[in-house]
Amino acid sequence: MTQELDHQQAFQVHCLAQMGVMTWLPDNQVVSGTVFYPANPWPMDQAFEPVAKTQVIADQMQGFGVVETAPKVVAPEAKEQSVANLREQLNAGPDIIVEDLQPIEEYAVDIDLPVEEEVPAKRKIMRLELRAFALANQLLILTEVPTAFTQQEDIERLALKMGQALLKQPIEEWSSSALSWPGGLRNPYFVSRQDWLLGALESFVQRVSKSFPSPPKMVLAGASIGELFDELSSESPLNAFPAARIVSLPELFRIPELRKEAWQIMQTALF
Repeated sequence: MTQELDHQQAFQVHCLAQMGVMTWLPDNQVVSGTVFYPANPWPMDQAFEPVAKTQVIADQMQGFGVVETAPKVVAPEAKEQSVANLREQLNAGPDIIVEDLQPIEEYAVDIDLPVEEEVPAKRKIMRLELRAFALANQLLILTEVPTAFTQQEDIERLALKMGQALLKQPIEEWSSSALSWPGGLRNPYFVSRQDWLLGALESFVQRVSKSFPSPPKMVLAGASIGELFDELSSESPLNAFPAARIVSLPELFRIPELRKEAWQIMQTALF
């Protein structure tokens, strides 16, 4: 079927095509045809004059004030008609979804989240003041000594008494050495490197025990010296030395109550 449209119908077809609507007839009517567009299908009416627009522009040019436009008045009959039309659309079919405007109640729900175990940050030893007592070429006592500690002679006497009690013999030959880290070093690269400290400790212990005929029995007195020995590599020769770990000798000197526990630890670990 071929049908020629007038100007208004052709304009309507063109607008619907721009909107994406290709058919505007009910589904039960099958009509096929061809739409012919004239050269100028919708000429502008020459008698049309945009009076209202010109008046608004003229009003805006009169001054710098805000142009107030009169509110559009909607008749009550039009309002009732639009409401009735909306009700008809809502009741038209189940394909139209009407949003429920009832308030939504939120409930607090306990959510079980896996608790990650926090690994404590490992303490990095940057400085160490160490005293070594080599007793009778059999016992080596390594103790931490605070920098401000001034009772060095009392610490020496305490070390000799401990050696005599452990070895069950008088101490006739003994020597004392000191290790201070970083000591005279001024390079911050060496201070921040833990492996340099471990190397210095290993060399120090080997030097003070080189005169021992057999591997010495060691007493590690202090928390830092014990942590450093734990950091030694498995190939270190110091791991073969039997060792007992107690608190530092300055602590034993100032707190005599700790000596009984230290004595039991040394007896169990060395003999």
